[in-house]
Amino acid sequence: MPLESKEEVESALEQVQAVLKTGKSAQFYIPFEPGQLKNSLSNVRFLDPESLVKINRFLESVARLKSQFKPTIIKDYFKNLVLIPEISREIKKKIADDYLVKDEASTRLYEIRQEIKKAKKEVFRKFKRIIKQYRNYLVDDTVVQRNGRYALPVRTNFKRIFKGVIHSYSNSGEAVFIEPLEITDDSARIEELRAQELKEIDVILTRLTQKVRQHIDEIEVDIREVVRLDLLFAKAEFARSIKGTMPLFGRHIDIRKGFHPILKQVEPEVVPLDLKMDESKKVLLISGPNAGGKTVILKTVGLISLMAKCGMFIPADEGSSIPFFEGIYADIGDEQSIESHLSTFSAHLEQIKEALKAPEYSLVLLDELMSQTSIEEGSALAQAILETFAKKGNVVLATTHNEDLKIFVSNQPEMINGGMEFTDRPTYRLILGIPQPSNAIRLAEQLGLAPEIIERARSFLSSEKVSINKLFTELSNKLNELTREKENLDKLVKEYQRKLERFNVFKHKEIEQLREKYRTQLIQAKKDIEHLIQTLRESGPKPGLVHQARKFFEESLKIEEELMLYYPEIGEFVKLRQTKKIGQVVDEKKGKYKISLQNIYYWVKPQEIEPVRK
Repeated sequence: MPLESKEEVESALEQVQAVLKTGKSAQFYIPFEPGQLKNSLSNVRFLDPESLVKINRFLESVARLKSQFKPTIIKDYFKNLVLIPEISREIKKKIADDYLVKDEASTRLYEIRQEIKKAKKEVFRKFKRIIKQYRNYLVDDTVVQRNGRYALPVRTNFKRIFKGVIHSYSNSGEAVFIEPLEITDDSARIEELRAQELKEIDVILTRLTQKVRQHIDEIEVDIREVVRLDLLFAKAEFARSIKGTMPLFGRHIDIRKGFHPILKQVEPEVVPLDLKMDESKKVLLISGPNAGGKTVILKTVGLISLMAKCGMFIPADEGSSIPFFEGIYADIGDEQSIESHLSTFSAHLEQIKEALKAPEYSLVLLDELMSQTSIEEGSALAQAILETFAKKGNVVLATTHNEDLKIFVSNQPEMINGGMEFTDRPTYRLILGIPQPSNAIRLAEQLGLAPEIIERARSFLSSEKVSINKLFTELSNKLNELTREKENLDKLVKEYQRKLERFNVFKHKEIEQLREKYRTQLIQAKKDIEHLIQTLRESGPKPGLVHQARKFFEESLKIEEELMLYYPEIGEFVKLRQTKKIGQVVDEKKGKYKISLQNIYYWVKPQEIEPVRK
């Protein structure tokens, strides 16, 4: 279910992200719904062996989960799980995996079952002798159980000769199942022991159930936590399967390469949805041909918005943004109802009335708005409905074929037209800013409607309608052309940014090399000065040494002069001291100069440049 607040959703999304980062999946064993076990305990004296084995398996799975994720970054997600090993041990000790109570479950049960084995052994010893004695009276020598007692299949015509208790007849009537008189006492003894066995099993199950009762609140906590974790890991697994991304919450819809996951299963090469609505636009009216993808867009936006509110990753590219809608309302499909006495128009109107009660900042999806009545009145109603939603601050996506409604929307500052592109066929691409013609006649022609009907239909179209459709098509083509030019420009900008980054890396590398060079020269100069001072102290100011010192400082001063500040004129060519490359000064701001170098611009300080010598 959708979560109440944006903070809850963002926390849930971060948890899904954390699970994805671990790269791990988990197996969850959930034999009871939350509250189911506690309710069962209030209605029975003791739980049956199958329920107890399920409790044991559940508690063991809880322990495995806690251990499996202890070394991971999500170990805190499992901290509320309670380990109750004493119950697991007790159940495992007394009940086998096939739900049978073990002989060792109690001393008394062990003794009873030993006596039963002994009695059965005596019964079958007697049967062996009886079968040997009366084989000619028997259908076969198989000992069977009827009504819980042991019997032999005696031929019907010998039933008076064979002494015993009749329990039943075969379907064919050829055999009668008789318990021999010699074993009736033994059978009665076995029955008595069976009753004692059941009584002891009841005692064992009651004790085990009492232990479960003592810890039922902790077990219920574990059940709720495992259900929560199962949902969390299911979200992560689904995100992996659809290559989903974490949604962002903003003030407007910005879906990048979105798709409907069910449609993707049916059609792997689905055309992705790019939809970016400005915050000032509250209504998007989508037009275009039938089967062009209008309704799919409504369903995709609605589903993505709901998935985001449920704390799920969405089927869209990174950076996709969805408002945190207070509510999501949809009128999609035909809600005609004979039982409710609703026509198609009435049914749609009921849905819209409900949506009009939506709180501010809700998403409203309206398919084929007011297309179920006359064009004039439907258009007027649709305009009033869209205007009301926009004033309330709701975000509306609606589809239409109504030309008047398209014109109305184009004149409203808070509304925008959009349409599904159609070239020689539907392309399933949404184009914002320009409505699209329905192209019903062209589609009918492509679907094989008779040529004479197509031509006759075209003759009925008014010249004004033809002109509008032609205008829409031309505007759409122009927008496509501009979009392609923008995409090319974006590619050039990205290429320029890449080149600039490479140049900056190269520049940084050269600067480091120069720094290392000057550092080495400085160290050597320091050594030379120290050596010169030491020689002067030892030998005095001899003419040769004085000349050597003067020469050293002249060269050092020459380097300093080269690094003096230089203030060029705009338009002047200068040399970059670090790279030795020549560029032109194109601007000056706050004591720095903007240099153009191989169509790349960057700012330098005065000490980083020198004049170009003729």
